[in-house]
Amino acid sequence: MLATARRDAWEWEQGQAGLAQRLADWRAGDAAAPVLAAMERFGRGEPLEKCSGLADLFADESGAAMDFVRSFAAVGLAGLRDHPLGQLPLRHGMRTAAPALVLASSGRASLALAGYDGSVLDTLPAPKTAKFAPRETWIHVLDGTGTADLVLLRDEEAEGERRVLHSGSLALRPGTVAYRYGPRQALQVRSAKGHLVLLRLQRRFAGHEPAREYSVPDGALVHQTAGRVEDTLLELAVNLLGRMRRRDAVWPMIRLASGVKDPEAGESLRWQAMREALAMDSAAGLDLLAMLATSPGDPLAAPAAALRASLLETRPELGRSG
Repeated sequence: MLATARRDAWEWEQGQAGLAQRLADWRAGDAAAPVLAAMERFGRGEPLEKCSGLADLFADESGAAMDFVRSFAAVGLAGLRDHPLGQLPLRHGMRTAAPALVLASSGRASLALAGYDGSVLDTLPAPKTAKFAPRETWIHVLDGTGTADLVLLRDEEAEGERRVLHSGSLALRPGTVAYRYGPRQALQVRSAKGHLVLLRLQRRFAGHEPAREYSVPDGALVHQTAGRVEDTLLELAVNLLGRMRRRDAVWPMIRLASGVKDPEAGESLRWQAMREALAMDSAAGLDLLAMLATSPGDPLAAPAAALRASLLETRPELGRSG
């Protein structure tokens, strides 16, 4: 039995190595290499129109997108036919009704193939919220037809935290190319006749703007998350370390909150790191607040000053702890 298990494991590893080699050969081939080279420039922030090869995939009436995906499908299906228990070494997601496969990523950008199952979409309730994220998105419908809700976020605010939303419908059919500016536009595929396949290009903005989710009926803000995936993961780690009372993490948290450790860290992550450090070491936390409060141009300066003043007013002994 052990010998069989070892042989099976060896065969699986060989199969994975074979799939990885086929994927590498495809990436180096004529169909993919120009696209991947352009992805590197695009991921660094160059405009799409200056990234020839990648831009061709999202040009109206262009057959480049279908040629690109067909070349990948031919390599991938042949590899899986030879290694049916294997898995192509690509990132993938399994959102409800819409699995996606990331074909390429570089810097702040990713290129993915997404498929929607119409029968599953039909069972889903109408969305009650719309999410506006700090990224821009291009889609090119390759096959199938369907519809999507396009929700627009107006610049002006309504009462309190509420915003004005406008909803419309977008028809999706082969050849449809659409652009979405994430902070103001949310696109939600609502239906598909059988299936819907599209190529999706996304690029996160370089700033720290969070993703915000609003209620569609009344425009109320219901949720806010960090714009960077890294920030979300780090925020979870910071919360966990705080709950564990890991005092050895206080100094790294202070460096994170100050912006020294990661200059691109978002405000939400930095503020949470400050709170956890303050909870575990009040003296170090107050020093951090004082530093932030006197940092010109830091978006945390004003809230840090207000929190420090409030703490010293309610607990004056903290000011004498040093």
